[in-house]
Amino acid sequence: MAASRGAKIGIVLVVLAVILVGVLFVADRIAASTAQDRITEETRKQLAANSVTYEGDPSVKIAGFPFLTQVIAGEYEKITIALTKPQIEKVNLETLTVDAKAVKADARDLINGKGDVVAGEVTGQATMTWDNVRKLLEFSNLPQGVDPSAVDVKVVNNKIELRIPFQYQGFKVLIIANGSMVVESGKVRLKLESVTTDQGDLPKIVNDLVQANKSRLQVTVKLPGLPYNLVINSAETTDSGLRVIASAKDVPLSGQ
Repeated sequence: MAASRGAKIGIVLVVLAVILVGVLFVADRIAASTAQDRITEETRKQLAANSVTYEGDPSVKIAGFPFLTQVIAGEYEKITIALTKPQIEKVNLETLTVDAKAVKADARDLINGKGDVVAGEVTGQATMTWDNVRKLLEFSNLPQGVDPSAVDVKVVNNKIELRIPFQYQGFKVLIIANGSMVVESGKVRLKLESVTTDQGDLPKIVNDLVQANKSRLQVTVKLPGLPYNLVINSAETTDSGLRVIASAKDVPLSGQ
């Protein structure tokens, strides 16, 4: 009899424990959803204030489980904000993804939609197609007779290849410049490694002109300023386009 009663009590305790875990799980997810909605709304406001447009809604995800322990601590593991086809300063990107870490916010303020949300460290990645990169190329010291809009850009063996139609005194030649994307002072430029032509023997006057401009030619990618005070640190090339990686510290995610 006593054993039967003990078994029943044990079953009741197990059921209560399961219910409690379920309630805590639901509460955790509700709190996380509420916080994500808050960050999403703040993201919309900040992007609108900076005239940034995009397709659909921002995707906001708060990492880490359980979420309620982060709420109690007032510090959040990671918040990821992703935009599809954003347009910044009339420049079209394919994607923009921002990871905010060491995010601090008062628990009550975050849930109630008040107060500041500040990320200790933010990293971002932006991608764009070569068609859009081509529109942003700025050439310095191009020889006369070159139309910048006619320059073809492609990736060959993970190197940038520019094919530049050039015409001089009746001679037509294709200048082929190869190099890698580098970042200097937050700006992306093409570091040229070789400049040749598609023809072997050129008339001396044309060859001298090409060689004279070889070391002077500079190519910069005029990228727009990125949200959240992100500063570009590095650039990578892919078959489909350009990817830039940026970072910032102590960034407000709300109230800007």
